[in-house]
Amino acid sequence: MLWFRNLIWYQFTPNTNFDEAMLSDALRADPFVPCRGAEAKSSGFGAPAGVLDEPVFTSQGFHLIALHSEDKILPSSVVKEAVAEKVAEIEAKESRKVFRREQQQLKEEMELTLLPRAFTRKRMTRALIAPSQGWMFIDASSHTRAEELMSALREALGSLKAVLVNTKHSPARLMTDWVLDAQPLAANFSLGEDAELVDPLNSGSQIKLKGQILNQTDVQTHLQGGLMVDRLALGFDDQLEFVLHSDLSIKRLRPTETAAERLETDQDDPLAALDTEVAHLGLELTRLLPELVAAFGGPAEA
Repeated sequence: MLWFRNLIWYQFTPNTNFDEAMLSDALRADPFVPCRGAEAKSSGFGAPAGVLDEPVFTSQGFHLIALHSEDKILPSSVVKEAVAEKVAEIEAKESRKVFRREQQQLKEEMELTLLPRAFTRKRMTRALIAPSQGWMFIDASSHTRAEELMSALREALGSLKAVLVNTKHSPARLMTDWVLDAQPLAANFSLGEDAELVDPLNSGSQIKLKGQILNQTDVQTHLQGGLMVDRLALGFDDQLEFVLHSDLSIKRLRPTETAAERLETDQDDPLAALDTEVAHLGLELTRLLPELVAAFGGPAEA
């Protein structure tokens, strides 16, 4: 089943001419091509699922895309060893000392020589665009990965009006209040059993909690002592489970067991199955995110 495990999300304002055809044309003009020769990295847009040839798959108005990337893996130890051997060869053959500037030049030459033979690592970062609802969701575990896709998409489209969401109330402060029972939990949400507490004055001080009732006395004592909730497991409407971070990124997103059974499809046609999965994913995310923003007081004023 196609599903996003991690989520970094943006408010998206499409241009007046934004549609599936325009998006497809733009991404076809920036296709993924594997690294050639001494190229250290390559990226571009490609099929977001194995049953496709096109860079965009659309279902119920949701557009699924993917940025493909390839990196050459060249350990610094390998380069260092090759340079050392070359330095030793030159010094023995020419009876002279090889100084730092020449060693740096040799290092660059060795990298160019070794890169074509280096192993490669391939990655794919998917995004789901919901233009009618004004959202863009990226399945990425870090903002760096998400921004790689966003940067490539901006270049392909020429412009892109998308910004990370900020809320009126601090997520860390309000999540702390939920665990302290100082504020009622937002409607349709429920506390999970995992959390991470941090000291706002000492980033190295943290407590990880797993499989615990969070609003119990010993946990609340830590919070009353000055720690704050940085990550909190939540449930939504008996349909989704996830861990919310204080920067509003989401990890370990998954349907509940009941919802997963409902999402399972027995369709024999892979494209029909993908159509159902993309529609379900889009509908669930566009239900969750507005309520999550509302739980923190709505969007921050510009």
